Amino acid sequence: MPVIDIVTMRGMTPRVAPHLLPDEVAETAVDCHFDSGVISPLNDDSLVGITLPFKPVTLFHYRAEHWFAWTKHVEAVHSPVSKDPFGRVYFTDGEYPKVTNSQIATGGANKPTAWYRLGVPAPSVPVGVASVNPPAGGKDDSVTDDETRFYVDTYVTAMGEEGPPGPASGKVLIPIPDSSVTLTLSPPTMQDSNITHRRIYRSVSGGGLSDYLLVAELPVATGSFVDSLSDEQLGPVLETYNYTMPPSDMRGICQMANGICAGFSGNTVLFSEPYLPYAWPEKYKLTTEHDIVAIAAIDTALIVMTKGYPYIMQGVSPASITSQKLSQLPQACVSARSVVAMDGVVYYASPDGLVGIGASGGAVITEAMITQSQWGKLGATTLRAWHHEGRYVAISDSAGFVFDPKSGDFRSITNRWDAAYADLSSDRLVIAKGSVLHHWRGAAEANVQFRWKSKPFVVSDGSAFSCCRVLTQEPSKVGVKVWVDGVQVLNMVPGNVPAGAFRLPALRGRVWQFEVCGTAPIARITLTTSMSEMT
Repeated sequence: MPVIDIVTMRGMTPRVAPHLLPDEVAETAVDCHFDSGVISPLNDDSLVGITLPFKPVTLFHYRAEHWFAWTKHVEAVHSPVSKDPFGRVYFTDGEYPKVTNSQIATGGANKPTAWYRLGVPAPSVPVGVASVNPPAGGKDDSVTDDETRFYVDTYVTAMGEEGPPGPASGKVLIPIPDSSVTLTLSPPTMQDSNITHRRIYRSVSGGGLSDYLLVAELPVATGSFVDSLSDEQLGPVLETYNYTMPPSDMRGICQMANGICAGFSGNTVLFSEPYLPYAWPEKYKLTTEHDIVAIAAIDTALIVMTKGYPYIMQGVSPASITSQKLSQLPQACVSARSVVAMDGVVYYASPDGLVGIGASGGAVITEAMITQSQWGKLGATTLRAWHHEGRYVAISDSAGFVFDPKSGDFRSITNRWDAAYADLSSDRLVIAKGSVLHHWRGAAEANVQFRWKSKPFVVSDGSAFSCCRVLTQEPSKVGVKVWVDGVQVLNMVPGNVPAGAFRLPALRGRVWQFEVCGTAPIARITLTTSMSEMT
């Protein structure tokens, strides 16, 4: 006699016709999980104990109880410098790239409270030469000891970040050795980068080589300086020639291995000097065919998602990074906020489904389980996603779901929130509902009612399943429905389901289907034609 016996349960595979699904796969799976192989309800959210001053769009955990929040989409990263004494955070928000630090970030209710423009500008006015001052009693008695030199200056921030040099001074002729030079200095034309000092360098030639060596570091307000140093007294060589500021429209700041930060502008990918997120040399730029939507890093690789083909850019240093266009994967990114990097793979929403790209290539990983039409109904263009326990957690304007790339488990969720942050320090997904922060599924109780509907089981014509058993330790917390040939014949709400097997209405049919719901795990569901078949 036919028996329907479900001992393991899984999520949905919407692409497959319901009657062709494996027995353990659901036609509908809402607000449940299968971590133990059985149907289990989701735990409630728990309060973090923090209320923000407004409803955020983007969250970022800074330190301890300090949370940064913005009312727009923002990308933010901690400093790549180990144990950064300034506690810097770098972020891009569409206005211009910014940096904040522990001294200015947490002083107000809205955090970050203050910030500076990321990068250090080059001086726009060359160092002026007011006079060359020969030493007392000095004489110009030999042309062979004449010296020609040039001066440049750079700006330095309060955190020791040095920018590129400005234009060189006019040629300075020193006809008498040991002469001093009086220099005039102009104030910065822009002062939103926290500039506090300037460094003066002068050219030195010898051994067939020439370079600029440090003369002095001065407060930026200093208007003049007398250089009386000999060549032997000069400091280190100027090293910041190419330390360009990032462009104002740079977005997507993220951190690769080896302290390299990346961002993008239009169809150009930019890379910083290692461990110097304020310096973005022009020589490191790479371009793509289409405009870039988002970028994400996995180890030494950067996955670049565009309005056309994705790219993989790899290298251990910014000078060695190479670009590979994935021409076999014509999948545009339709939502920058859908991008999630986890377990060495970057996932993003494309028109055809969820794409996964690793260091060796990529594919539409949901192609076998969901059609393009079904994917579109999930609201791919408004998708926002995060990672939690190896799963892709996403909500859109029209749907919510959890996808496990390893098992292929796919299930719907009804919970909604305004912003979220995958907090690695606590291994929790922190969500903002309005202005109140919660830990997603953080409570000990599971009061979220799940719903799991089986596939339609097609049996021999005229079969009569007369007995049913829902195996659970808390039968009072679960309910069950049964359909025969598309007609609902049973509806037992939570509190009415017996602890053991029970009789079904005396009916015959060819297509049988059932649904369970509740707030307690269900380990097994069995339908038989007689009580003796129950095992």
